[in-house]
Amino acid sequence: MSDRKKIDLKARLGKKTVSAGPSIPPPVGIPKPAGIPVPAAYSSPSQPARPRVDASDPYAAIPAQHAPIEKPQAIKIEMSQEVVDAQKRGRSKVFVLAAVTAVIGGGIGITLGQSLEKSSRQEAALIGAAELSKEVDAANAEIEKLADVLKRAKVQLGDNKYPEKEVSELGGINIPFDGANLAGKGIGLFKKETVSLLVNFSSGASDANKQKDRLVAVLGGSKKGIEDFLSQQTKPKVRWSVYVTNGPHGPWASMEMLPTPFLASSTEKDKDGKAYAWPDDFKIKDGERTATLKRYTSGEPGGSEPKMIPVDPSTQAGVCPDAVLVRLRSEIGKLEDTLRGDKSTPGEEEDGLLDTGRMLMDRLKEIGGPGA
Repeated sequence: MSDRKKIDLKARLGKKTVSAGPSIPPPVGIPKPAGIPVPAAYSSPSQPARPRVDASDPYAAIPAQHAPIEKPQAIKIEMSQEVVDAQKRGRSKVFVLAAVTAVIGGGIGITLGQSLEKSSRQEAALIGAAELSKEVDAANAEIEKLADVLKRAKVQLGDNKYPEKEVSELGGINIPFDGANLAGKGIGLFKKETVSLLVNFSSGASDANKQKDRLVAVLGGSKKGIEDFLSQQTKPKVRWSVYVTNGPHGPWASMEMLPTPFLASSTEKDKDGKAYAWPDDFKIKDGERTATLKRYTSGEPGGSEPKMIPVDPSTQAGVCPDAVLVRLRSEIGKLEDTLRGDKSTPGEEEDGLLDTGRMLMDRLKEIGGPGA
């Protein structure tokens, strides 16, 4: 009876019956609990309740998560001020090194960006030079044409002929180059001499176009007057006369343009078969009235009734040049100087638009080559 009670007691306590032999030591790593264990009812809410273990039973085992855990002791290391300063200096060096690295990296990025930008600008300048070469070549062709037509017009005028065909051709010529052609061509990377030639060429082309337009206006708008003047070179006409009156200290001559010019000389006969002769009198407007003055033939030229004396037409141009002809000569001369330059004074020769265009073509072809 007493033995059965003992067995039941062991079963309730979870003890195992083993065969006789040497005793087994408790498992390694499981310390013997000290003191009175905390009842499960009073265990911490954040930690699960641990089972009660009989420390005297060597065969009693608990799970590892329920085993008591010893916290490691904190180790306090004291460093001297020298060590702390050395660490600060080390951190400062790291910061400086990082900053230098960032600056170097940024510099490399900037240099790379600048290199790419420079490369892009150089490429644009090469393309611009090729485009300008074509545009200058086309302008040179028109300049050559304008110079040729102007030369033929001068020949016609020298032969006392109105240059009808040349006037028509001049109206259709226009040099296709001005300051707008320089925009967007990257000329900032060109050599200084090339840029100067481009500016001079564009300015000269604009001036030549304006002068050509003025010349066409004079030739076209004053055709009749020019034709009359040219005809006088072979069949001169008397256009001016003088008459003599009493001046403050004696007789003097007054000039008067004749209302109707007449031929200075002619071998033709009139409608009645008579030989050509100058008119005997002239009707001159004097305000609202018309006065009839006789042509001087002999005797006293002055007197109460003045007489008209014809003026030699060969002397007229030197004394009273025709305004239209003066302007015509001026416009032709200016345009020739613009196109061909002024080579009349040795040592002071000036290049014209034709010279500038040829030099500019050579410069533009050099761009892209060594030293361009």
